[in-house]
Amino acid sequence: MSLVYQEKKRVACYESDSTEKMLPTTAMNYFQEASTNQGNQLGLGGDYLKANNLAWFLVKYVIRFNDYPRYQDEVTITTRATGMDKFCATRRFTIEDASGAERVIADTQWLLINRDTEKMERIDEHPEMDAYQCFEKGEPIFKKIAKINQIDLEKSFSVRFLDIDFNKHVNHVKYLAWAIEVLPLEVVKTKQLSEAKMVYKAQCFYGDQIRALGEQLEENHYRIEIVNQDNTVLCQLELILT
Repeated sequence: MSLVYQEKKRVACYESDSTEKMLPTTAMNYFQEASTNQGNQLGLGGDYLKANNLAWFLVKYVIRFNDYPRYQDEVTITTRATGMDKFCATRRFTIEDASGAERVIADTQWLLINRDTEKMERIDEHPEMDAYQCFEKGEPIFKKIAKINQIDLEKSFSVRFLDIDFNKHVNHVKYLAWAIEVLPLEVVKTKQLSEAKMVYKAQCFYGDQIRALGEQLEENHYRIEIVNQDNTVLCQLELILT
């Protein structure tokens, strides 16, 4: 098994909703921080990537909520690489409660990109990556998300300065926030997100005008596309609520 990284968190009030339940986006923020911290610990974090003109580009994300931690709960965040093959890497994340039960599980798929050429780089050309101790090929986390057939829901957003991360584009967590925001208010108030699948297609920048377009497939099942002012699809999402 590849090298496992863990850290503990206590769910803060600003990471929770009005019922004191952890926000879905909080889990994704925890996961991003954990993977960044593991990279830094191994000498493969931001400094290494910049020095080698590399970047990890997130392409697919699936997150499943078995249950939601609550305000002031202490949780353990765990992450490890699950596959590295050619240009593609996969990584698993979990949030465990004090008893060790997995409350949240996520699987992600990434491409290694050359910052200068914007082309994919082979992971095995960078032997430093062996520090993750991951020698499995890994499996695709899901095939694809179909395009929406009709627009049942729509909401517009302007990309704010606070939506931008240190890579100078919109942070990947924001797309889930926009997708949840387009859902009917009564659904958001009475249901909770059980599973989200996301495919990241293109980048989004400060000042872009964004529309979240939603199609209701069946009760508690939605498909959403995030598009910019040029109607370029930036992210496709599929949400299941319970």
